[in-house]
Amino acid sequence: MKNTTAMADYELRHIEALRKDLAGCTVLLKKDGSFPLEKPCTLAAYGSGVRRTIRGGTGSGEVNSRYIVTIEEGLQQAGFTLTGMEWHTGYEQAREKAHKAFLKQLKKDAKAAKQNFILYGMGKVMPEPEYDLPLNAEGDAAIYVVSRISGEGNDRTPLKGDIRLTDSEVRDILALDKKFTRFMLVLNVGGVVDLSPVMGVRNILLLSQLGVETGGALADILLGKANPSGKLTTTWAAFEEYPEMPDFEDMNETRYREGIYVGYRYFDTFRKKALFPFGYGLSYTEFRLGSCRGGGERCTGHCAYHRGKHRHYGGAAGRAGLPEQACR
Repeated sequence: MKNTTAMADYELRHIEALRKDLAGCTVLLKKDGSFPLEKPCTLAAYGSGVRRTIRGGTGSGEVNSRYIVTIEEGLQQAGFTLTGMEWHTGYEQAREKAHKAFLKQLKKDAKAAKQNFILYGMGKVMPEPEYDLPLNAEGDAAIYVVSRISGEGNDRTPLKGDIRLTDSEVRDILALDKKFTRFMLVLNVGGVVDLSPVMGVRNILLLSQLGVETGGALADILLGKANPSGKLTTTWAAFEEYPEMPDFEDMNETRYREGIYVGYRYFDTFRKKALFPFGYGLSYTEFRLGSCRGGGERCTGHCAYHRGKHRHYGGAAGRAGLPEQACR
């Protein structure tokens, strides 16, 4: 197909269908009932992922696309008034400085390894930089978007700015959670991040990397137009809780010593503490097990059941990953 800015009908249909299901690919990790928001409002928007939204990974995880709706753009298109934009100006300056230092060190390392700089740097990703920027923005609510990119050609590392949060991120996330009555930590990431320093945050959403409509999908979730109803496909824990594999990266001989103790089997068998276990995921509404009585009973909010035993309550529509039938 000719690469043109005009969108074909089938592309528009695909995007429309995709948008409807994106929230089901996100995972609500923590909630206190202050979301969703009733309507678009003044929103203090912090974090690198607001403007530098990541749609996918690197290498085979990346695709060419006609456009991307960043979180900043998606929120503005939904009617939000964003504050804190001066924070992003300061962040870009800190990032540019850190990137220059990163490239300088990369060239030095490539020379020491006697390798071509381009080949040596393929797949390597700069960790998120540290910064010291004021949090002056006001708003009816606030978000902080943590962003991480990863993909083909390079393993992630347990460094601050990669698997671990930076000191700057931890400081600002905790400060915003304390300052704003309605605050949500949003994770625009493709893999596990050690959240142990910020587990006191009241609302945490694993947005993941949803492709070209990532920004619009978050706006839908914040406004309750879509329900974050996905489940975790892996166990999230503090980095120290994962098993060590010292010889995994041996280029000549890799021994898979973990046997059957992979993922949740390891955590369950050796009683390791998980922050969020495999299969975990909340919803805007509440689900309880019990008999759902029809007939003369009036359901408040939403009430649904599966085989007579599955019931949920609350003012926001929700999904529990099972077929549901309306309770009349």
